[in-house]
Amino acid sequence: MISENCAYCGDMTEMPFHCSYCKDPFCAEHRLPEEHRCVKLRQIRSERFGERKIIRDGSKSKGSIFKRIFGKS
Repeated sequence: MISENCAYCGDMTEMPFHCSYCKDPFCAEHRLPEEHRCVKLRQIRSERFGERKIIRDGSKSKGSIFKRIFGKS
């Protein structure tokens, strides 16, 4: 069995996981791209989901929740 150091935390692991994107070895705790801050994570997300941005409505209403839901003044 091949032992390798985790590229993120440096711990020796007897069963390393190799990231499909950056190809580095990782322990079980850091095997996911999100967990080891994969350098290719931004690229992965943009390819999969595109360059979507959050759209906010811009309202700054400070009325009660009842007024906001039912439109009562």
